[in-house]
Amino acid sequence: MSEQAKYTRLWGEHKQYRAIAPGEQLADHFLSLARPQPHQTCFDFGCGTGRGAARIAKRCRVVGFDFADNCLDSAVRGAFEFVQHDLTQPIGREVADFGYCTDVLEHIAPDDVRQVLSNIVTAARRVYLNISTVPDHLGSLIGEQLHLTVQPMDWWRDELKALGFHVAHEQDLGVSCIFYGSAFATFADFEHRTALNVEDEQVAANIRANLRLGLQEVGPHDAQDTEIMLLCGGPSLADFAGEIVERNRAGMPAVTVNGAYNWLIRQGGRPGAQVIVDAREFNRRFTDPPVLSCKYLVSSQCDPALVASLPRGQTYLWHGLGDAVESIVRGYATEAGADREWYPVPGGTTVTLRALPLLAMLGFRRIHVYGFDSCLRDDAHHAYSQPENDGVDAIEVVVGGRTFRAHGWMLKQAEEFQVVMRDLLVPAGVELAIYGDGLIAAILEAAAAARGE
Repeated sequence: MSEQAKYTRLWGEHKQYRAIAPGEQLADHFLSLARPQPHQTCFDFGCGTGRGAARIAKRCRVVGFDFADNCLDSAVRGAFEFVQHDLTQPIGREVADFGYCTDVLEHIAPDDVRQVLSNIVTAARRVYLNISTVPDHLGSLIGEQLHLTVQPMDWWRDELKALGFHVAHEQDLGVSCIFYGSAFATFADFEHRTALNVEDEQVAANIRANLRLGLQEVGPHDAQDTEIMLLCGGPSLADFAGEIVERNRAGMPAVTVNGAYNWLIRQGGRPGAQVIVDAREFNRRFTDPPVLSCKYLVSSQCDPALVASLPRGQTYLWHGLGDAVESIVRGYATEAGADREWYPVPGGTTVTLRALPLLAMLGFRRIHVYGFDSCLRDDAHHAYSQPENDGVDAIEVVVGGRTFRAHGWMLKQAEEFQVVMRDLLVPAGVELAIYGDGLIAAILEAAAAARGE
C-alpha cells in the first residue's frame, strides 16, 4: 500500500485515528512562542484533522498541506485554505512567516527525511516541529507500520543543524520532542561580513596623531530640552527635504553624518554639527566646504589630515569605547605626563550608531532622525551619490511581513540598533522619532505590534 493510500484509508475508515490530534494539543504552545500577527501567514505541514490549523487561524492566515484529501474534520473545512500536497516535493509558494508541523516527520521514510525537512524549513522563516520518538500503535488498524523513522531527539537535532537550522527552543516530552527555530539568517549572522575598512595599526596611528593636535574633547553635558535633527544618508532623506529645511531655518539644529552634510547645504540648510567616524582619507569630502557655525565632532580614529584641516575652534575629538582605544589614550597621557580624563562613546559599528549615543552624552533627549533606513530603495543605498557603496550584493530581509533589500552592513546596523536603543538610549531617557518607511522604522513598528502598543 502506498503512503498516500495508507492515510486516505485511515482517515476514511477509522474514526479512532481522528480522536487525538497533536496539532490541536500543541497549537497554544506554538502560539505562545511564535506570537503571529493577523497579517502573517502560517503553513501547517501535514495538517491532518485540521483542528490545530483552525485554532491557529484565529490568530493569522493559515494554509494547511496534506497528501490525503479526506483528512480534514468536517467541522473545520473552510476555516483555512487547504492544499493537497506531498511534502517530499517543494512547497512552491511564497515563503511563509511561520511553519507548523506536528506528528508528521516520524511518518516519513528514512530516505526522504532530509528532503522533507529541507522543504519545510525553507518554506517558512520560523518553524515549529513536534516529532514522535516512539513506535506507533494505530498502524494495526490497517495492518501497516506508520512511524517509519523512529529516532531520538538528538538525532533529529543533528538532522536540523545539518540544514543550517538554528534552534531557538527545544523540549523533550518523553514520547516526542519539540523544536522551534529557523534555517533563515538573522541580523546577527552578518557579523562575520562586517569589519573595519582600515587595518588596526592604521587606526592606532590615527588616534595617536589626533591626540597630538591638542583639540577640545567631547564630555558629558546635563540633559536639555532642545529638540534636534539627526540627518543620515538613507534614500528616504530626500522625501523630507522641504520639512528638514523648514525646521532648520526655524531654528532646529541639524546634526549630519557623512554625506548628509553636503546634502543639507545643497538643500539650502545649515549643519549645526557634523559627525564622522570613518578612518579613511577620502572622507575629507564630508567636511568641504567648512561652515562657520558648524561644530565638527570627529572620532579620534579619523584620518589626521582630515582632522587637521578643520577649523580648530570648531573641532571636537571623541573616542570610541574599547580596550584598544583606552590603552592608546592612557599611554599618550602617560607620555605627556598628564592624568587626563576621557569619556568614551559606546555604540555600534556605523556612524549613526555612534552619533546617537554621542548626542545623548551631549545632553540631547529628543531627536528627530531622518534618512535612517538601513535598506535599499530599488538599488539606491543613499539619498545622494556614494560610489564606494555601488555594486554590493543585496540580501532580502523580512520584518513585520514586509520584505526589504539591504547590504550586509545595513543588516548588521539594524541588529545593533536594537541593542543601542535598548541598552543605551532608553535608559538615558532619549526619545527618537524615526522618519520614513525603511527597515529601522519597520523594526520599531513590529516591536510595538508584538507588545500590543
